[in-house]
Amino acid sequence: MATPKVYHRPTTLTEALQLAVQPGSAALAGGAITFNRLDAPMDVFIDLQAVPELNRIERHEGGWLVGGACRLEQIVELAGLPQTLRRALTRAVPVNLRNGASAAESLLRPAYSGEWVAALAALDAGVRRALTGGQTETFSITETTLVDGGGRSLAEGIITGLFIPALKAGEALEAAFVARTPADAPIVSAAAFVRLDGRGLVETAFVALHGASAAPALNVHLPVLQGRALDKSAVETAARLVVEDISPAGDYRGSAAYRAEMASVLTRRALEACRESLS
Repeated sequence: MATPKVYHRPTTLTEALQLAVQPGSAALAGGAITFNRLDAPMDVFIDLQAVPELNRIERHEGGWLVGGACRLEQIVELAGLPQTLRRALTRAVPVNLRNGASAAESLLRPAYSGEWVAALAALDAGVRRALTGGQTETFSITETTLVDGGGRSLAEGIITGLFIPALKAGEALEAAFVARTPADAPIVSAAAFVRLDGRGLVETAFVALHGASAAPALNVHLPVLQGRALDKSAVETAARLVVEDISPAGDYRGSAAYRAEMASVLTRRALEACRESLS
């Protein structure tokens, strides 16, 4: 498609949903990611910045509900946000992009935010969406096509919010990455989430990998850690076994074998960081 020929700026979600059913349309706020190219991928652009409920950030007991039109920089500035999420946004995403891109846009156009998507997947973040007809639905980001194996496309309707869980006592979220430079987009990244039970043993553990599958993220359950202390032996075993659940494709930045090896190395580093955090 060519550069947009029609521009709409609705002031209500109902109006935005009615406009969004037009063929060749895209509804989003921000646009710094979408328009970071010569041709934008829509004929009709529906600017969501003036819809009040999409610009709210609500603090709940379990975390934050961030409106779909809220800028990524607003997320960075949230007090109490897990540092791993903050680093995933600030390390390789420049501030001008964070100020010009919205939460929803980062999910709809994940080419610039794969490290962020993987961290959200490890934390089991939620997505809230409004559909034509007035229905709303909430689901885990791991159920979407952003994560390998997920079937829900985010193209339908409008993403109204992103739910970011807060870390509780006994939980840790840590990440590791490899890139050409420290501020470059990752070739492979790993975000590990660990929850300990009352005895200090692993209750559940996941690692979300970016750069190890065709999707922006691949979420791998680590059952080998359940019921065990998160010691060096357990971490080494989990890191070694993670390659059995991935089948990366190589490109000019790294071969499939290199990506598989890095997935194992980064899983170990992220889990070791979780162990240090929980200690």
